Amino acid sequence: MERFLKIIVSGLDNAGKTSILTAMDKKYDFEKDIVQLKPTIRIEYHKMNFLTNNAVIWDMGGQETYRDIYVNYQDVYFDATDLLIYVIDIQDPERFDNSLEYLNAILSFFEKSEMSVPIIITFHKYDPELKADIEILANISRLRENILDSYPNFNILFQQSSIYDIISIIQLVSYGLSVFDKKFFQLSELLEYYLEIFQSQALIVFDRNGIIISEYYSDINPETYLELLESIKEHLFLLKRMDEEKFEGNFDFTSTEGQLFSYLLRKKINKEMFFVSAVLKDEQKLNFFEKLPDFLDDLVKILEQLI
Repeated sequence: MERFLKIIVSGLDNAGKTSILTAMDKKYDFEKDIVQLKPTIRIEYHKMNFLTNNAVIWDMGGQETYRDIYVNYQDVYFDATDLLIYVIDIQDPERFDNSLEYLNAILSFFEKSEMSVPIIITFHKYDPELKADIEILANISRLRENILDSYPNFNILFQQSSIYDIISIIQLVSYGLSVFDKKFFQLSELLEYYLEIFQSQALIVFDRNGIIISEYYSDINPETYLELLESIKEHLFLLKRMDEEKFEGNFDFTSTEGQLFSYLLRKKINKEMFFVSAVLKDEQKLNFFEKLPDFLDDLVKILEQLI
């Protein structure tokens, strides 16, 4: 059944909200657009489709003047929210308290209005070179504990994101959209099961817009994980090329710099197009192709219920 979703993307000014949405929209060659971005005036609206859902994303300007308006007229801006994505600039510790204060104003309204809104809090600007930064990691841990202790009655998911890691942006959006149907949890369990059957490194299901519907990864070392991310990025580029060139082929096999191979399969279910990305070792290809039909049958059964 078709749904119309209201998704709020909120946070302080300069937290990176519009940059996230720009990267999500483009996925490719977006850096120059982000450099030219100006502060959002009041609210900008973005429309997107996710399976049978139509979503309207409210990109809420974070300047203090606008925050005061939102808080004073909460029933206008925050009522009927289906999902809140709250962005905290992890590189700006001097404004953590301000950000938490604003988050509290929003969640207090949800609580007062008895709204059970799923929440994703992303610690943004968690750039690749900061992933081993002890101070950044400590700040993430403290903020997470503070928020969980303050709001035990909310369903909150935490994530790190960076415009220099497009996979983190896609994951942010896909995790948010997946909270609307319990079938997504069945899908995750299916990928976990077949990941072991295939002995692969990753299984990912995309929609035609490149949004990750579900994913599962094996326990791999950091070097292999970097190869894996590059392989997934290649699939995003290929998916775009398939769409632009009306490519009719079903799959593409490419080698990464190491020993991993990536496989991209197109699967049409009713009128919707899906893509399955698998990353595996060369020696597992034969086993993968033998078991692939069973996986696709099981996958189709769940996706049919989602659309």
